[in-house]
This record gives sequence, C-alpha cells and structure tokens, in this order.
Amino acid sequence: MYKILFFCFVLVILFPSCIHNKIRYLQDKSEIFETISEYSNKEPEYKIQKNDILYVKISSTNEDINKYFNNSESVNNLSQAKSFFLDGYTVNENGFIKLQILGDIKVDSLSIKEVQEKVQKKTDEFLNNASVTVKLVSFYLTFLGEVNNQGKISVLQDNINILDGLALAGGITDYGDKRKVFIVRTTSTGTKTFSIDLTKRELLISSNYYLLPNDIIIVEPLINKSFRLGVADYTTILTTITSTATLILLMISLF
Repeated sequence: MYKILFFCFVLVILFPSCIHNKIRYLQDKSEIFETISEYSNKEPEYKIQKNDILYVKISSTNEDINKYFNNSESVNNLSQAKSFFLDGYTVNENGFIKLQILGDIKVDSLSIKEVQEKVQKKTDEFLNNASVTVKLVSFYLTFLGEVNNQGKISVLQDNINILDGLALAGGITDYGDKRKVFIVRTTSTGTKTFSIDLTKRELLISSNYYLLPNDIIIVEPLINKSFRLGVADYTTILTTITSTATLILLMISLF
C-alpha cells in the first residue's frame, strides 16, 4: 500500500516537469539563468528564381525622373504590400526583369544585394546621384497544424527566422508539439523536408533557423491531443449507448 502511495507521489511530482519541458522554447539545462550566451548564425542569402516579384525603386533629386521610374503614386490608396506587388517586376522565364530605359536585366540566381548592385551600376550609366532600392515582394510563408492562425502570410522583409515566423502566425497552440515542427521547402532541384526542435538551444546556430520564401511550416500536435479527442469520442459513444439502453429498459418496464 505504501509503495503504491509513494509511486503516485513521485508521478505527481515528475509529471508537471515533463509537461513543462515540452512547452518551453530553446532550453539549455546546463546553462545558469543569470549568464548571457551568444550564438553565431549567418543569415542565408536567397537566390532569385523565375516568377519571383521584385520591387525596384530608383530615387533621384529630380522629381520628374522619380515619377517616370516609380509609379507608386498611382496606388497610394492601397496598402504598402499591395503597392509593392502592383509596382513589382516579375522575373520572366529567362531570368530577366524589364525596367524603363534600363532595359532587360538578368537577375536569376542572384541575391537581393547583388540585384541591387547590378541595377545601381546600370542606373549610373544614365543618371547622376541616383540611388536604387530592391526588395523581394513574393516572400510568402504558409503555416499549418497547431498554430493559432493557419494560412499564407506575406513577409515584408528579406529574411525571417522561425521564431518571428511563428509569431506572425499567432504562435503555437497549447496542443502544438514544439519538438516536432516540419518545414517543406521548394528548391531548384525539387522539394525537401526537414524537422526542427524549438525546445533545443542548438537551433540558434543551425542553418535551419532562418526561413526562405515559400516555406511551408507544419506544427505537429502533442500526443495528449489525440488522447483527449479519443476520450471525447469514446465518451460520446458511451453516452449514446447508455441513453439507448436506458430508453429500452424504460420501454420494457412500461410494456
């Protein structure tokens, strides 16, 4: 009897600790709370692909030139994201974008920084003291599974990490398993998948810490969600059987 009570006591003590470890982000058991840790990680350089949309802005001290190169004023009643999209330049099947006066510029397989430098060099041939800004408009992430806001999200920046991405999706639900987050990524050679563990501090130095355009992020549910759903189903079935049996017995007693 005492052994059973002792076992139950130990179970009550350890169970909350197990649950606690499943819901915490970026754990490091060996680290002292007061210490400051640094983790080095290089942001990936996304290479432009066909059908990507680029926002290119050429700024000059001459207002007439600005109006000619940039038509964003025509959509000033729209949101910034829609404005960038409508004013953007789509990379064609040959890997080029077509700019006014500057002509066709090959951008396929270049980084955003390299495209900006290339357009700047081309602009300097026609204009003095003009500056070029290039942004990737077609940066979308898709979130599925145990997140509070499933669906496709537009990202208005050149890079984003997994934690910031999940924040845009409203965070992981109470039933989400932070140890089982799957990424589906489309590459030039096909589609690849990999998993990450949000409870491990090593994620901060992993190459998978940063997301790339068109990534699909799937957060798997905890096992206890399936258990609770199963219990709910069995409870419903049991209630139905009990109600039916009670009704049959009542009819038998009456007739």
